[in-house]
Amino acid sequence: MAMKAKRPPARKSQSGSAMLELALFLPVAVLLLLGSSDFARVFYAAIETTNASRAGAGYGIQSKAKSQDLTGMRDAAVADAANLTGVTATAERFCECSSGLSILCSSTCLVGTKRIYVRVRTQKTFTTLASYPAIPSSVNLSVPAVMRVQ
Repeated sequence: MAMKAKRPPARKSQSGSAMLELALFLPVAVLLLLGSSDFARVFYAAIETTNASRAGAGYGIQSKAKSQDLTGMRDAAVADAANLTGVTATAERFCECSSGLSILCSSTCLVGTKRIYVRVRTQKTFTTLASYPAIPSSVNLSVPAVMRVQ
């Protein structure tokens, strides 16, 4: 008498389980994609605002005359951040003696030499693409750059 080989039991259809896995994974994948995109965007905006502050201060340190051109420093900073919208800049000029004492730029130092500085601060409010739990949806980026006039 010949023995018949046993066949494995017939499997149920798996097409529904693939659809279920996709339905569970897709929201997680979209959240990861949006989160990593916002993470990259905020760092890009921070780098751009830092570079804009440095560009504005770089304009002001070229000469004593340009260190007094606050509008020119602000314009140089905003122009450097042309890839971002909503960037604002403020500029100021201040003086110190080499001893560290703050003085008016129109006065002279009794001890040491007068040093002229410029400070340019750029600001931008960054807003995320989506709102995430426990993470703020907007961040104020404010970056100062201080340089000594040559």
